[in-house]
Amino acid sequence: MMRWASLLMLLGLTACSTPPPPAPLPEGGETKPSRGMTPEQLKQLEVEIGDYRLGAGDVLEVYCMDIAELNRRYVLGPDGKMTLPGVGVVPMNGLTREQAAVKIEVLLKPAYLNPHVTLLIQEYNNNRVSVLGEVRWPGQYNFPGRPVLLDALARAQGLTDKADMHGCTVVRGDGLLIEIDLYDLLRKGDRSLNIPLLPGDAVYVKADEEHTFYVMGEVAHPGVFPRGQDVDVVRAVAMAGGDTKDAQLHDVRIVRRDKAGQAVVLEVDMSRIIDGQASAPLSIQSGDIVYVPRKGVATFNYYLNQITPSINTVMLGATLWSMQQNMKSTK
Repeated sequence: MMRWASLLMLLGLTACSTPPPPAPLPEGGETKPSRGMTPEQLKQLEVEIGDYRLGAGDVLEVYCMDIAELNRRYVLGPDGKMTLPGVGVVPMNGLTREQAAVKIEVLLKPAYLNPHVTLLIQEYNNNRVSVLGEVRWPGQYNFPGRPVLLDALARAQGLTDKADMHGCTVVRGDGLLIEIDLYDLLRKGDRSLNIPLLPGDAVYVKADEEHTFYVMGEVAHPGVFPRGQDVDVVRAVAMAGGDTKDAQLHDVRIVRRDKAGQAVVLEVDMSRIIDGQASAPLSIQSGDIVYVPRKGVATFNYYLNQITPSINTVMLGATLWSMQQNMKSTK
């Protein structure tokens, strides 16, 4: 690791600075075809929105005829539980409003004849949404009501000047990716793209590829990095903290998209470059993925399968991983 520390000093890499003051959303670039959602997709999202799940901080109002001592407001604790008089502690986390009412009725039946419970949600405080990527203030935000996409972007103080206006993704549940074209939403006025968000959603705004590249595999800190004017493969690995003890430096690969959008794989023997036995290292282009493989793996087809079948998903996953690590380190 000492060689990478020295190399970083020579390269003059600087630490991350404090985020700049909030700024309005940047102007979009050239017009691209709309990627608006179909009516069927929007209908599916509306169905999901109807199933709000209770969680920590939600304020509920319970009303039960003939059981006056139950009729008041309750705040769900950090564990998603509430305490009902004469019943005790009741777990509510993850239930819908209707499921919660039925659960209370079942708990009351041993002591009361045919109890009928009405439950209202007075405050929705379980709407935590993560906003990551090229926004002014990445983080996790809680909304008092049901947020929409623009609410989340506004809470994060808008986009940076490096944001890709055509590259916003909402990550939902177990692998559902909802692609949103912010240019169509903000500049063309397609309000159907201002979708409602669910608790646990992650809004990710991709960087314009002219500014970034990706380093993955056997390096200390995989993720997304800013691309300067003179970034080569050696500097790219150094910016990612250098290689690990399991790295196979003589078989480093660069995944690059050609003009048709197809993946092109370039081979680099970085060990010879570091030892001074090879010519100048290959320069990194916008959107490149530098992959440092693990020792003992025979073919790059295996490496590529380990990354992902889709380069776009690689870029999303690498950046989400990097942002999550940064957020953890600042807590």
